[in-house]
Amino acid sequence: MDPTTSQRDQNILDVIFSKNMEFAPLDGINLDPSTITAPVIQPDLMVRLKELERAAVGLAEKNNIDGAIGKFSEAIELCPHYASAYNNRAQALRIKGDSERALEDLDKAIEHGQGQVAILKQAYTQRAIIKKQRGDEAGAEADFAEGARHGNEVAKQAVQSNPYAKMCNAIVSEAMAKLRQ
Repeated sequence: MDPTTSQRDQNILDVIFSKNMEFAPLDGINLDPSTITAPVIQPDLMVRLKELERAAVGLAEKNNIDGAIGKFSEAIELCPHYASAYNNRAQALRIKGDSERALEDLDKAIEHGQGQVAILKQAYTQRAIIKKQRGDEAGAEADFAEGARHGNEVAKQAVQSNPYAKMCNAIVSEAMAKLRQ
């Protein structure tokens, strides 16, 4: 690394020149699972929340989306800062076609899921899909980038297929090749 280049700038350059566009964490964001900052959920409550989620998934698999939403809602009532339930309920709401409520849940999942990579990668990607469906290209692009940065493969593909990102990558690669000569 060039001694005059900051770590953040180096991360950005790594993204630009990466053939597979892997994303490096940005300054101030630590993706290490041991640094999760979410409120601690007592073990007995966590067991109950997981039971409710399993039951909800079972109902969804049987095409009982309303029942699944009810179970996820029950989990949220028991623990209003449990990001996973918001994220999963948003998916069920999306299936039902209620994108407005799904967006609200995804905002909550992101708010309560800070530091929880598994939650954030899904929530940002789901939110990006809804925004894209609604014609909010800039919002979708930003959320896909966040989903990709947190490791979601669908989001990474969306970012890679972005023509502006490809064009930028090509221009910078060409400029750097000329500089090397």
